[in-house]
Amino acid sequence: MVARHPVLAFLICSYGLGWPLLTMRTTTSIAPTLIGVVFTYGALLGSALAVTWAGGGVGAVRAFLARFLLWRLGLRRWALIMLALPATTALIAAATGTLGTPDGGWTAVAVGYLMSTFLYGALAVNLAEEGAWSGLVQTELARRHGVLGGALRTAPLFVAMHLPLQLTPGWSWPQLLVGVAVLAVVAPFFRYLIGETLDATRGSLLAAGVLHASFNASGQLGYPGGWQFLPALILLALTVGVGRSMRARSARH
Repeated sequence: MVARHPVLAFLICSYGLGWPLLTMRTTTSIAPTLIGVVFTYGALLGSALAVTWAGGGVGAVRAFLARFLLWRLGLRRWALIMLALPATTALIAAATGTLGTPDGGWTAVAVGYLMSTFLYGALAVNLAEEGAWSGLVQTELARRHGVLGGALRTAPLFVAMHLPLQLTPGWSWPQLLVGVAVLAVVAPFFRYLIGETLDATRGSLLAAGVLHASFNASGQLGYPGGWQFLPALILLALTVGVGRSMRARSARH
């Protein structure tokens, strides 16, 4: 049954384990770091590996994990993964008059961005997170429905997992609804950017995890309000989508 319905099996396992863990992490002060690790590496990646094993045995698990080692992607692709989102975020800040010299200087911003992307982001959270969402859910849905179709179908599932994160101390229903609405608008663009990266890198989960971490780190660059990375994501996803469409049209001709 798990082999026939891998996405459904993953959702049952990951929501069943993940929602209680995220709720505990958000609403209590009990070992938040430990709970976060158990959530990402247990509820998410662990569920994905269990479903993969049920569908193909140890060989399938090895092939899944090997996708974390696909790093020879070319300089242009790594530049897109690492630099496109912070650069576009800076452009949005400049266009809206919110770009200013940070207190610690640009060097401190660059160091903080790299630390947030690789240490606090990719290694701690996003490699495992994208191992689940990209490695299993979006890969399976894109195989059936294409890159865009897979992204649009993954987005609401991805948003649903993040619902407990809205239960911050002092939360209110209007605040929760606004948070969910922002997630719902942004998630399709985010998942499309991840899906295009997977398609262009032969399914590299390393690329997907670092891109996710880059997105999160772009929201912590210190610009007033901290919202500039959201329209930057939408703009970048639209640009990538148009470029992909133009390349496909050129190939047909």
